[in-house]
Amino acid sequence: MIDLHLHSNASDGTKKPLEVLREAKEKGLYAIALTDHDTVRGISPILDSGELSGIRFMPGIELSCEAEKHEIHILGYNIDIHDQKMLTTLENLRKGRRQRNLSMIRKFREDGIPITLEKLLHGNEHTVITRAHFARVLIEEGYCSNKDQAFKKYVGDGCKYYIPKPYFAPEDAVRLIKDAGGAAVLAHPFQYHFSNQELEKLIKELISYGLDGLEVYHSSHHYGQIVKLTEWCRKYGLLATGGSDFHGSNKPDIEIGTGRGNLKVPDHLYEELKLQYKIRK
Repeated sequence: MIDLHLHSNASDGTKKPLEVLREAKEKGLYAIALTDHDTVRGISPILDSGELSGIRFMPGIELSCEAEKHEIHILGYNIDIHDQKMLTTLENLRKGRRQRNLSMIRKFREDGIPITLEKLLHGNEHTVITRAHFARVLIEEGYCSNKDQAFKKYVGDGCKYYIPKPYFAPEDAVRLIKDAGGAAVLAHPFQYHFSNQELEKLIKELISYGLDGLEVYHSSHHYGQIVKLTEWCRKYGLLATGGSDFHGSNKPDIEIGTGRGNLKVPDHLYEELKLQYKIRK
C-alpha cells in the first residue's frame, strides 16, 4: 500500500519528517509523499537523509485556497522544491498568515486567554501555524478538552477568534503547482460538505485551471464516496490518488498507511503518477 498524504512538524503534524519516513518504512509501505501545508521545508531532510532505500518517495505540498463557499486544499505532487516562484509565493503567504496569527493571538489575549506565538511554535520556529496549533494550545491551557471543541467554540469559521487567512485563489494554487512541474490534485473532496452537484461543478472549474486528479482514497471517505470520485476520475480523465492525512498526535485516530484502520491505497496509483510526471525516486 501507499500513503500520499502525510504531514510533519514542518506544518501542523507532530512528528519530524524523518520520523514520518521511518514509521512508513516500519509499516512496509511501498511509497509515500510528504504534503505539508503551504511549505516544502520538510522535504529536504528526507531527500538528504540517505534513508530512502526500500521505499519510494515523492515531494509534495498541500496548498490552502478559497473556493466560492469554502476553503479548499490542493495537493501538489512532483513539485520542484527549489522553484523560485513557488518559494517566493509561499514566503509571501506565510508573511500574510503570520500577521493573521498575530491578530488572532491579540484577540485571545484581550479576553485574558494566554496564547503566545512561542506556545504556538512549540520549539519549532519554522512551523507553518494553522488553527490546529491554536486548538492544541487551548487544550493545553485547559480551555477545551479536544480539537473539535476548540474549533466549535474558538477558532472555527464564524467564531469570535477566527480571522480568515489572506485570500489565495484556486486557479493560482493550481498554476503554482503546475509551474513548479507538479501534478495538482483536489484533496479530500467530500470534506467540504458540498452537494454532489456543487462538488462536480467545483471539479470542472478546477479542471479548467489545469487540475490533474482527485484524492479518491482518504481517511474520511466512505465506500460510496470512493465510488463517486472514481466515477468522476473516469468521466473527466483525472488521476486518482489517496492518503491518510496523517498528522501524528494532532489527529491521534489516523495512522500512517491505514488511516482509521481500513484505508487501503493501491500502489498502482503511485506508479501512474510516476509514469506521467516522472516522480523523482
